[in-house]
This record gives sequence, structure tokens and C-alpha cells, in this order.
Amino acid sequence: MIGDFGVPIAILVMVLVDYSIEDTYTQKLSVPSGFSVTSPDKRGWIINPLGSDGEFPIWMMFACCLPALLVFILIFMETQITTLIVSKKERMLVKGSGFHLDLLLIVVLGGSSALFGLPWMPAATVRSVTHVNALTVMSKAVAPGDKPRIQEVKEQRVTGLLVAVMVGMSIVIGDLLRQIPLAVLFGIFLYMGVMSLNGIQLTERMMLLLMPPKYHPDHTYVRKVRTWRMHLFTCIQMVCLVVLWSVMSTQASLAFPFVLILTVPIKMFVLRRIFNEREMACLDGDDAEPKFDEHDEYSEMHMPV
Repeated sequence: MIGDFGVPIAILVMVLVDYSIEDTYTQKLSVPSGFSVTSPDKRGWIINPLGSDGEFPIWMMFACCLPALLVFILIFMETQITTLIVSKKERMLVKGSGFHLDLLLIVVLGGSSALFGLPWMPAATVRSVTHVNALTVMSKAVAPGDKPRIQEVKEQRVTGLLVAVMVGMSIVIGDLLRQIPLAVLFGIFLYMGVMSLNGIQLTERMMLLLMPPKYHPDHTYVRKVRTWRMHLFTCIQMVCLVVLWSVMSTQASLAFPFVLILTVPIKMFVLRRIFNEREMACLDGDDAEPKFDEHDEYSEMHMPV
């Protein structure tokens, strides 16, 4: 319900709240020298699942299932959220099945990284959305007052490969990266976060809260849903977002995946009692322009003969 909005907002708040421009203006990016394991005197390149000296009991493997489930939920949610945002129907992707290969690679690399003590492979939502936006071609011939629509997306693997190569080159250009001020890095994150918010319905509906109804754009969720009910749905989403951020910014952050999952029953059992199927399809559906069977009540009325 709010997953497509949570990741960009988290980055924006991190930049605007946790860090100040005055503190980061003179600080430089911290880059480690070389490529080595975290603790050379303990683990080596491969981690023994039973521990270094056999002090890892078998029962601890089963006890690790709970934190492993939390990590799985986080990675799964981020991956699925990224896929939903990137592969929206209005983007008219032709090679959308390539995302399944990406998911397979994430699973394989995630399992392999654990054996070597490496970080898990995330979906990198903000970077992925920014990448797809850069490959999106918007239509130029539009009617007056109408906004440009997506014409096509240049689907290819070249730019993704170049990004991966440049990330790998960070190992050998550490001296150059250490000259980058943190303020510049956070400015890039801020820009990417703001740009990633474009095209997200929740962002658009939040702006409509401050806009008179006569200036509302011609969207399905504006035409098919009453204004006050649309604002009610937006406010409920904002409350859920505040709750998620409150949990994530406190010591209860370990419970964040479970709190995130709670938004599913809220949508299924609470919201569906407040909003009908037509409103839910417009406000929280998979399709940007859901299709409805329009009935002409006048023509279906039985006329007296």
C-alpha cells in the first residue's frame, strides 16, 4: 500500500534530518584502502557455519531463522516494490520478463554472499527507478494542457553493465573517491530521491491536498473517486507511513519488517470495509488506468409502454 513511497522518503529524511550541511561540508567520503576481509585474524574469506572453534551449537542455527526471516522480508519487499514501480503498465515494457532473471540473480548472489560474509544484494530502489527514468522517452506531440506520456523505454543491458563496472572500479580509485565531500554525495541522494517520487500516485495525491478541486488533474482516481474520499485514503496512507518511520527510527527497528507486513491485512480487511472495489482499483490498483464496465442507468430503466 505504501511500499512504493517508503524507500525514497526514507532517503530524503535521512539526508534532511540525520545529517546537516554544516557538518558534512568539510567532511570527505570515507573509503577503505584495498580489498580485504573485515577481521583477517578471525574468519578468512569463507565463513564456517559451525564457527571457528566449534562454539556454535546446532540449536543456534534454528534460532537464526527469526532474524533470517526479517532479512528475507526486507530484501523481498524492496525487490518486489522496485519491480512494481519499474514495470508499471504505462511504461509499456517489451522485455519485462528480464526482471525474473534479475530476481534469480539476487537470490543466487544473496546465498553466495552469506558464505563469504559479503553484504546481501539489494534492489537499490532509488537507483533503479532513476536508471529507468533516464531511459524513458516521453512523447513530444501532446495536446495543449495535457501532460507528456511515456512513449517507450530504451530497454537494454549496456547501461546496467556500465553501472556495475563503475561500482567495481571503486576498489581501484579509492584515492579519487576520498576527495568527494559528503555534502555532494548527500546532494546526489537528495536529487535521486526527489526524482524517484515523480509518477508515484501517493505523491500526486499528497499534492492534491493543498490544491483546490477545480485545479485537480484529469486522473482516474480524481474522476472516479469523490474528492473527500480520495483525501481520506491519502491521509490513511500518510498515517501508516508515519508509523513505519517511527518504528524504523527507534530501538524497535528490528520489528520494522513485521510492521510493514501489517499493512497487508490493513488493506485487505480495514480499507476494503471503508472503500468499495471501484475506489480501491483507482486509488491502490496495479493499473494506472483501470477499466470499468460503464452502465447507462437511463437506457437500462424499464419504460412504461
